[in-house]
Amino acid sequence: MRYFLWVRVPCVFVGCLFFAASARAQIAYEKGYFIDKYNQRTECYIKAEAWKADSRFSYLLDLKNQPLTKPLSEVKEIGVAGVFKIRHTKVLIDMSGDESPLISYTSEPEWHTEELFLWTLVDGHLSLYAFETNGLKRYFFSIGNGPIEQLVYKKYHTTSGISLNETYKQTLFDTVNCGSYPRTYFENLPYQEQALVKHFLAENICRGSAAQAYLIEPQNNALTLPSTRQLDEREKPKPAVVEVKEPAEPRKVPVFTGPRIRYVGVEVNPLLRQIINLNPNSTPTNNPFGLHYESNSTKTGRGWATGLTFTRTRFKDDSNGTLRETVERDIAFRIGYDRKHQMGKRWIVAHGYDFVFGGAKSRTEADQFGVTVLTETKTNYWGIGPRAGVMFLLSEYITLGTETTYYLRFITDKTRLTGLPDAKQTTSEFKLTVPVVLILSIRF
Repeated sequence: MRYFLWVRVPCVFVGCLFFAASARAQIAYEKGYFIDKYNQRTECYIKAEAWKADSRFSYLLDLKNQPLTKPLSEVKEIGVAGVFKIRHTKVLIDMSGDESPLISYTSEPEWHTEELFLWTLVDGHLSLYAFETNGLKRYFFSIGNGPIEQLVYKKYHTTSGISLNETYKQTLFDTVNCGSYPRTYFENLPYQEQALVKHFLAENICRGSAAQAYLIEPQNNALTLPSTRQLDEREKPKPAVVEVKEPAEPRKVPVFTGPRIRYVGVEVNPLLRQIINLNPNSTPTNNPFGLHYESNSTKTGRGWATGLTFTRTRFKDDSNGTLRETVERDIAFRIGYDRKHQMGKRWIVAHGYDFVFGGAKSRTEADQFGVTVLTETKTNYWGIGPRAGVMFLLSEYITLGTETTYYLRFITDKTRLTGLPDAKQTTSEFKLTVPVVLILSIRF
């Protein structure tokens, strides 16, 4: 005989424990047991029926006696040999959801201590348990008499869409790997009941430990599931007959599926000034980096960023018989660590550290009465410092952002003038650049 079981959190989560007997079930009570909160074990006959987590169950001490009842909240364990076994215990669980809007914005588990009913899937030295509520299904395990721990599987938002924290694979590789399986085996091990049960049974055999599995095996016939839950007015009734098989897990397709997401951005202050600013005398921004490029991991948000500006101008003029030619050059470059965090659906926060260097050069040659007079100034600098910024997602592929920097720079100025000795000056500055530059980026 087989039973279905869905376990819900008592008190905190309104849920039920559902059991459905197969067509072969003819008796109401099955030989079983329960262990109360005082660790007293009672052998009895248990009536397998639909239970609410806060309800009472019916049992017989003897088939000739009258039925007795007991609150489920007062038992630590209840089971029917070869059919089911339930553990009632406190565990740490990550309750972040698998479907919007309950998907988390952090990759790390958000632990909460909850008192749960756990369905035992494999009972042995290595035990496997399941918990399900409101579309959330999580697996737990224990080794020997050790604590019950969750096998972490979590969906979370990233800058590229939805990613997965599949720490359970590393946990099993480290602690449930008697057979010394390679890492590739665990990378391909799905977070599904049948696959995990098969692995835990094999591990118990490897360790020479007897184990009992309570996996519901697929059958050709359908089983009727009794419903004990009140339907919401807006909820359509579910079919009472379902096929017994492992359902495929719904999975949202991320916008960006590659290992990295890249950003190419340019300063758009001059464009916006032309569109929305009616003051022709507004002060232009002093932004040394007009072109931006960043590359970040889709899973962690870590990566690197660069910024670049290069300009060169050349002009000639003839003033009062003096022919002058001027060449000006300006270059600025930075490269450094960058990390981005998704904050809500539309905002991305970035921070990092940069190494910057650059320089400017102006050279003027003037021909005065057949004599060439040279005037040349050079400025070179290098520095380091932190950077922070924020980006707004105009669409999945376009962002508008700004940034602030706090760079320590070391600057060297040199001046050369015909007929005079060269001059040199060295200075340093620790300067905060306020976020006045707007950067329009395309990500791909």
